[in-house]
Amino acid sequence: MQKKYDNKILLVDDDLKNLQVAMSILRDYNVIYAQSGEKALELLEKNQFDLILLDVVMPTMDGYFVCSKIKSNEKTKKIPVIFLTVKDDEKDIVKGFELGAVDYITKPFYSEVLLKRVEVHLKLAAVMKELELVNKNLNEKVKNQVEELRNKDKIIVQHSKINAMASIIDLISLQWKEPVDKIRLYLQSLDFKFSNIQEYKSDKTFKKTLDEVKKLDEIMNDFHKFFNNQKNKEEVNLKVSLDNAIFLLKDELNELNIKLNVKGDNLISLNIVFDEIKHIFNKLISKSIENFKITNSLVEKKIDISFENNKESVYIIYEDNANNYDENQLKRFFESPNLSKYNSFDLGFYLVKVFIEKNFGLLNIEKTQNGIKYSIRFDK
Repeated sequence: MQKKYDNKILLVDDDLKNLQVAMSILRDYNVIYAQSGEKALELLEKNQFDLILLDVVMPTMDGYFVCSKIKSNEKTKKIPVIFLTVKDDEKDIVKGFELGAVDYITKPFYSEVLLKRVEVHLKLAAVMKELELVNKNLNEKVKNQVEELRNKDKIIVQHSKINAMASIIDLISLQWKEPVDKIRLYLQSLDFKFSNIQEYKSDKTFKKTLDEVKKLDEIMNDFHKFFNNQKNKEEVNLKVSLDNAIFLLKDELNELNIKLNVKGDNLISLNIVFDEIKHIFNKLISKSIENFKITNSLVEKKIDISFENNKESVYIIYEDNANNYDENQLKRFFESPNLSKYNSFDLGFYLVKVFIEKNFGLLNIEKTQNGIKYSIRFDK
């Protein structure tokens, strides 16, 4: 039979007449009865109750003992207990409260009193459960917020350390660059001075030394770019930044007879740090030159660069026909977070990816029939 209320109540009394009266009054609730303390504890182990009505005077195990067992059990200690008693002695009432009871009702029962007491304590128990749930959720939320703040503090500390390290490395790279520049100038002067001496013409040691110094200079420049992020973005014309990169590599392009074609809108601009977009062009062209040097192809060496523009994005398409790329190696350079495991790792080349992603761009690499193609997209 469907009850008016879903609450489950345990009624404990050794007097059958009292049980019948109480169950008649509480007929709208789901009431299970027990005629002894032992039976009550057995039922509590197998069922979930919202309220316990417990007689004080019972043989073998009185209500006080049963209450103490209920309150010492983790599973049942939060169930409210109302004592049923014929006693009206103050000491007995106080003892019941000390054991954890929430109220008491004297017998014989008055219907309205019993119903109202049961209703009040069921509502209080429901409110307490709700408060516990809210408190638990609040504690969890506070715990998560504290953890989040701790993580943010860790990130701030890490960033502070990184910034401090970056400043030191940036300073070191600048200090190294000065003597490297001087060494390169001295070597170039000596190369020019001895260029007419026959024994030096066939000796490539000088030229190789100069090349290595040049590489060292480029590494120092790359370190400086990597750790120095103080420059602000500006509207940069792509063609102008490309021309600046080409100018630095003009001699090598001419020496290898590499034809460089630029197509598309020459007026396209991008909001970016000038040195970063210039670096992207410089390293892509340098990588092409590097591969053209070791290619045996008799085909005309070409680099094609095109600029495209629409409402949402700016595209830079870069292709060459130096058909000796290790495409997988290039992708590993760009994708791997563990850069140190590649012996031939090129920081300057990796910075191409760093600067593209720093400016919320996307880089795609694909091997073509004759060479390689880089597609770069910057969203506006």
